[in-house]
Amino acid sequence: MKQRALIWSCAVLTFTALTGCSDNGGGSGLGSFSRGFAFVRDRDIYVADDSDTNVSHPLELTTSADNQNPSLSKDGRQAVFVRGGAELWVVNTTNGAVPSRLLAANSSRTNLRTPVFSPDGTTIVFAYDSGGVSSLATVTTNGTGQVCRLTSSNSYMSPSFYPDGTAVLAVKLSSQNYDQLVRVPLNGAMPQPVATSLGSDACSIENRVAVSPDGTKATFDARTRSGGTCIGPVRIFVVNLSGGPPVRLTDYVDPATDGFPTWVGNSQVGYSSDFGGADEVYLLSTSAGSSPRLKIPTASQPYYGPNN
Repeated sequence: MKQRALIWSCAVLTFTALTGCSDNGGGSGLGSFSRGFAFVRDRDIYVADDSDTNVSHPLELTTSADNQNPSLSKDGRQAVFVRGGAELWVVNTTNGAVPSRLLAANSSRTNLRTPVFSPDGTTIVFAYDSGGVSSLATVTTNGTGQVCRLTSSNSYMSPSFYPDGTAVLAVKLSSQNYDQLVRVPLNGAMPQPVATSLGSDACSIENRVAVSPDGTKATFDARTRSGGTCIGPVRIFVVNLSGGPPVRLTDYVDPATDGFPTWVGNSQVGYSSDFGGADEVYLLSTSAGSSPRLKIPTASQPYYGPNN
């Protein structure tokens, strides 16, 4: 079947860029942030520095609820997040910082989600819904709010930058499941399949795929197969981007849901799980036979940085 040509277009999405807007940001928290986790707690965004080993003083970056999907810039100095599914906001990772609204959607561009910074911090790639299709787009962070659409057909979700910043790894919808890993260049070239598959265990990626800092591997959360159908619990996987089947990292008797994996260096993955009945962040080595350890209680949707 002949593929449709990719339409590379800038500023064609009728979003409204808004800078200088603010909420009552910069809530409670002591100390400073240089490296660690951003996460969601009670629908607000926090960061917890690695130096706070007991996570007793996380910095609360927002005090207006309905925030989700935080991610960190490469230098760890900023976080981007989604508010209400309809706005992208950025905030410095310092106590007392005031969030700024970067982008707002209109009625035909909805469900903004999973924004990530480019390595140089000049661009954010995010997913959104339009006309029944999930697409990817970029928005500049320099205050102009220029938007460029990266995908024009099929459905894509969960962008994650490759280390060189020229492309993102994303997940493409195939039939009824998000089960194809693709490399989406930022220069408008056609997305290309990555030389790997989800294997026989994972069947549909649910929330996030993330490229390792060295660019050799990816981690993702995927629903597992049960009795030949895609109805099993969501678990964390890791896969070599050069090929080979994914390896399942988490497995419990408890019907827990694991999600939003994020790399901590090149050999550990952080993720959230409701194992035991409440969302908490765990840390797990990618080595065979490793056991997860609790990192942050009462937390979900973790994102670790800086990873350099």
